Amino acid sequence: MKRNLPPLNALKAFEATARHSSFSKAGEELRVTHTSVARHVRNLEDWLRAPLVHKSGRNISLTNLGKAYHAEVERIFTNLEHVTDRLVASVSKTVRLSVEPFFAHQWLAQKLAETPDATTNADFELSAELSADVIDLDNSDFDLAVRFVSNENQTKDMHIFSQETMYPYVSRSLVTEDDSPEEKLEALYALDLMYSYRKERWDQWFQAAGITPKSALKYYRQTDFRLGMLSVLTGKAAMIVTPSLVQEELRGGLLCRVSEVGIDTGGFALLVSKRAQTRPAVQHALAFLKPLLATYTVK
Repeated sequence: MKRNLPPLNALKAFEATARHSSFSKAGEELRVTHTSVARHVRNLEDWLRAPLVHKSGRNISLTNLGKAYHAEVERIFTNLEHVTDRLVASVSKTVRLSVEPFFAHQWLAQKLAETPDATTNADFELSAELSADVIDLDNSDFDLAVRFVSNENQTKDMHIFSQETMYPYVSRSLVTEDDSPEEKLEALYALDLMYSYRKERWDQWFQAAGITPKSALKYYRQTDFRLGMLSVLTGKAAMIVTPSLVQEELRGGLLCRVSEVGIDTGGFALLVSKRAQTRPAVQHALAFLKPLLATYTVK
């Protein structure tokens, strides 16, 4: 006999909306637009022929029927999640690892390729993602993550393996190590000032260096590290960054540090999903990654 079940995507949209009391936040979780979430919820209401959600402006609330239905849907989803996690834990060697793009490309991917036993007990799925926030692993598809975590966001449950200092860099075609501090600073003033996440990193550096910046400086955020570095190397911009992320360019003599004054902003951390931390494959991955990351050095 055919099961009389509502559409799964509509159920997921409704469950997330009820949990967040927001179409937008539900869309962020499900990685779709808030319009798509709202449409799925309406489709579910049409399928059930019952009102589930009341919308007033930007405020979302559940009707009495919606509250009762959500309680049952949430219970079913939680049970399904637990059953699925137990099954995956028993058979899967796949470990999903989210990594900052520059760290992935310039260090971790190479180390994994150089280590023959890296995938003996765990198959790594490496995803390079730029994120301005510490990733919420328990609400993501990833088991582990490597993130640059600012000092103010570091917690005791994070495996911090590298505290680092940020410095401003420009192309060596503009200045050399033999140039005076004044000459280096003038070269900096002529460029756009790039940053990865926070403009205040430049403000912090100027303050640490005891410099009052010129008011006409131009700042912009770079979201693609490779393109950003190309702008620096061609003499169009300066970048404030940790040395670890530009080791290749430093070894090639392509960059010049504007000043030996740096700012301590945070470090790289290995983050573990509470949801997946008991899986055998994840345990094997941690046993492999922790000593490997301990060898990470900034040259």
